[in-house]
Amino acid sequence: MGFRTAAVVFRFEFSRTRTLARAAFCLALILFPPAILGVIRYEAGPPRHPGEHAMASLILFFLIPEVICLMALLLWATPVIHLELEGRTWPYLAVRPGGKGSILLGKYLTAVTWTILCAWLSQTLSLAVVQLEQGSLRLWTALAVLTVLSSLAYGALYVLVGVLFLRLALVVAVAYTFLMEFVVSFIPAMIHQLTIQYHLRCLLAKWVALTDLPSQTDLGEQLLFSTAPAWQHVLALLGFTAGLLAISVLVLARRELVKPDET
Repeated sequence: MGFRTAAVVFRFEFSRTRTLARAAFCLALILFPPAILGVIRYEAGPPRHPGEHAMASLILFFLIPEVICLMALLLWATPVIHLELEGRTWPYLAVRPGGKGSILLGKYLTAVTWTILCAWLSQTLSLAVVQLEQGSLRLWTALAVLTVLSSLAYGALYVLVGVLFLRLALVVAVAYTFLMEFVVSFIPAMIHQLTIQYHLRCLLAKWVALTDLPSQTDLGEQLLFSTAPAWQHVLALLGFTAGLLAISVLVLARRELVKPDET
């Protein structure tokens, strides 16, 4: 596997996916958070107090690095191998120089890049709708970094699921996401440190002023905050990404894939 070959695959895949259908889906993703926030702002007005600013930041976090990134990666990263099997193009791609690993990494980078671009545009429009009185640039920067980390980590996770389960990848990915990322990540025990959302949430709490949340005492330190420095959470997310991608490449290299109707 060569990184140069993976870059070639990425350029080819990125140009191939610039279709009308992809553009329509991207537009829907981009406009979804601003539409939700527009309704909230119409009903409640712009956030003026520190508590309202903190709540707006938390809503933006769940809409952008979580909902938008998860929806995009579920559809773009999870089925990358199965789509080639269905199209009967995998045997031709797998024998190319660089092998299966380069193809996997190139397709992974394509899905991550599309996701990041959609999320950045969406958060820009969302902040324009919310109209925070202060801290907009800081919040945009924090969300932009969290979006990158979220896309890298969740993309690596969904690629691994796609390699392991093929036709059932989307079902397994949705089930895992709900159970681990939206249930286990809020359990005040050591196990929540194995989830991606926990580390993203802790970084948000360190980079954005969430100390004025009205329900902070009810949420508790163990649910939303961490005493560990921010670099440890970033390192954990990057470690998850590298480890999951390495496992995916190893499994794919050793697995003899067949056509979908023969699995």
